[in-house]
Amino acid sequence: MKNNGCLNAGWLLLLLATQLPAQDFPRNDFNPERLVDEIFPIQNLDLNYGELYENLMQILACPIDLNRATGEELRSLFILREEQIESLLNYRRDNGPFLSVYELQSIPDFDSPTLYRLMPFVKVKDSRTTIDKSLLQRVIHERNGYFITRYERSLEEKKGYRQETDSAHRYKGSPDKMYWRFRTSKAGDFSIGFTAEKDAGEPITWNPSRRYYGADYYSFHAQVLNKGRVSNLVLGDYQAQFGQGLVLGGGFGMGKGSETVTTLRRSNLGFIPYTSLNEFGFLRGTALSYSVMKHFTLHGFVSTLRRDALLHRDSTLEESSLISSFAISGYHRTAGELETRKQIKETNYGAVLNYHYQTIDAGLIMLQTDFSLPVIRTPTPYNQYYFSGQQNSNLSGFLNFSKDNIAFFSEAAHTLHHGKAILAGLLGSLTPQLDISLLYRNFSRNFYSFYSNAVSENTTPQ
Repeated sequence: MKNNGCLNAGWLLLLLATQLPAQDFPRNDFNPERLVDEIFPIQNLDLNYGELYENLMQILACPIDLNRATGEELRSLFILREEQIESLLNYRRDNGPFLSVYELQSIPDFDSPTLYRLMPFVKVKDSRTTIDKSLLQRVIHERNGYFITRYERSLEEKKGYRQETDSAHRYKGSPDKMYWRFRTSKAGDFSIGFTAEKDAGEPITWNPSRRYYGADYYSFHAQVLNKGRVSNLVLGDYQAQFGQGLVLGGGFGMGKGSETVTTLRRSNLGFIPYTSLNEFGFLRGTALSYSVMKHFTLHGFVSTLRRDALLHRDSTLEESSLISSFAISGYHRTAGELETRKQIKETNYGAVLNYHYQTIDAGLIMLQTDFSLPVIRTPTPYNQYYFSGQQNSNLSGFLNFSKDNIAFFSEAAHTLHHGKAILAGLLGSLTPQLDISLLYRNFSRNFYSFYSNAVSENTTPQ
């Protein structure tokens, strides 16, 4: 798996963000690396912390409005305990809108370390200000934007570039690694961005018949938020985070690690623009969140993209007849790696009906995944229970609610004609010094979900 380089991008974004005018709180003295070390003192090398850094950098550049923040948005920061989230929401309901971020000091259960961690990521918007510009004007004049370019090259010559290396393992492109990223966004309004990358050893070429348009990898997204009944619309690349991630689990998520309380529950964030350099694990197309009536939101999405795969060629047929394995490294340097590049078409479509009232968050999820060719893996001892077929259908339901200092979360999913999965848990703050977490999970070995991010032993809840 490739290193996506988001950490470097995040630090440059921090430098740009700290030049913006401060809003109620001096953010230029804040150290995000120290915060991540405090939240995750023992980091899991298998997790992509770059996505977490970029998420924190984006929020730091355009903080969450305390008067509009939901419990799910606050949980996604991994800073507050359930007791503190409940106290903040109750305080806002009982006392009206916040007048300043320093009003957080009046909330019960908020101590000094919590305030230091939280305040750089929140703001209180002046109610006297209004947006009277068109969307295009706001995009053009938005100051919260950045462009990043990076160039790398190893000083020593790698084996893949040497003349004595056989043609099958020789790199087709130059040893230069290049990366470009642009993004401009305003919290609660819009986000537009693109990413392009060429890895070392990959060629830069223009060959539309082979789906080559210069660099090896491109990503783009355009998002608008809170436009009447349309709460979220994304075009391009995105991820979907609903329920507890059994069926749709995009974004950063922890498994079983050193932090066993704040990271155990997944946040119900909906559709999120995709900006990572990982060339798998995202959707490409259109996603829409629409408020159909009070407390009910309907989320729908369609995605079509090409995936890397190793195809099995039947000697009796001119064309490939099945997929023997997927390739997720993202590298396309040698003849063998280029042979797997964008070989199959994957189509996803689905819907989520979400009910939200006070602390109750419930919903139903449907996801259908279709491949252009059937998946029939070469049998080995470790993959005998992996997915086989050309279509996969998942249905699930989730229920989350909180009462006082206790939060309950759950999701139950079923792969039609195959297995089931269930996950349920409790988070509680018994005292300011004692938090507890309880989790039950049961995943069938024939439960299949390609976009999950649930708490499990490895990357697959199976």
